[in-house]
Amino acid sequence: MSDAPAWLSELAAGSLDEVNEVEGEPLKVPSGRIVACDPLVFLDGADAFLREVPPGEHRVVVGVLDLMDNAYAAVRFSDAPIVKWEVARCAGEEEVEGWPGYGVDAGIGCFADAKAQAAFVAEEEKLRMEVSSKVVEQGVDPADADAWDEAVQRVRAEMEWEDPLLPIIGGLGGPDKTVSVPLTDEGNLVAFTSGAGDGVYASFWGLDAAGAPVALVTDFGLFGDDDEDDDDDEDLEQELAELDDELGELEEELGELGAGGLDKLAAVLGLVPKEPEPAPEQESPLFRQSRDLLESWVKNEKIELEPDANLDAFAEALLEKLVSLSGHRNPGAHVGEWLLERDEVADVFASDDDLERDLVR
Repeated sequence: MSDAPAWLSELAAGSLDEVNEVEGEPLKVPSGRIVACDPLVFLDGADAFLREVPPGEHRVVVGVLDLMDNAYAAVRFSDAPIVKWEVARCAGEEEVEGWPGYGVDAGIGCFADAKAQAAFVAEEEKLRMEVSSKVVEQGVDPADADAWDEAVQRVRAEMEWEDPLLPIIGGLGGPDKTVSVPLTDEGNLVAFTSGAGDGVYASFWGLDAAGAPVALVTDFGLFGDDDEDDDDDEDLEQELAELDDELGELEEELGELGAGGLDKLAAVLGLVPKEPEPAPEQESPLFRQSRDLLESWVKNEKIELEPDANLDAFAEALLEKLVSLSGHRNPGAHVGEWLLERDEVADVFASDDDLERDLVR
């Protein structure tokens, strides 16, 4: 795999005519380290890129394709010409093959200052622990999910604590292409919709002749890589030609054996055709745990399934959902919404916190 998608060369040359760039709020990077992630799902577990950038405020733009989807989002550090692209990596990804990227499960991506992100996450966790302590002091039983949820909402209202990330959801629903959210007094987060939706998206550094960063671009996968496709076609044609030559040689050898040459050859070699034995199907431990979790929810009347629900297929879908939520701040809420959207589910009676406690177990 090359260092970057071919379309980035057009972006560097200013010849990407099908895209309209829209500038948003600047990104404040006092630490010189940048985090890119889905802010509504993975902000608390996201790692910063290894490469450092000049501290300060930097322009953020999104490339809008067909006046609708964001084909890319970029931070610009200078106006120097880009002579090279390289994939952006986080710690631990130095030896990863291909283009590592960040996962999106809420249809939103962002750039953020790493130090501001860490301070914000720590403060939010402190507030959550304070709310939980107040609820416990009021004698609310954690096993009573409804009472617990009601008490949490009441305490949050008394503390006048609202989720600071809520402006992202409301702001990106309108004409604005970016939303800036302060994480600390010095650092912020700039969010944007991620192309056509959820997925895993790689980011790339555009470097100048001296190797200094000119831009950081997240590719949302809306451009095809024509050069790579052409190379694949040429490789396929060459493989087919080689296979055709081998088949021709085999036909000549079998022709020399006369009629029934293949059968005679098999008889000489003592070969007896055998029917292939089907490989035994094995259930993974994670799949069994997913199915057991569904069965327990049904047994304990936390969810009600439709009469024709396929439990195995449903368990496999649940496992995929849980994998996508790895590292999420509030997996119970996402699983609750997901269950309500499934055709197999007639109704959901458990609260988000109840589901989350089951997931943690």
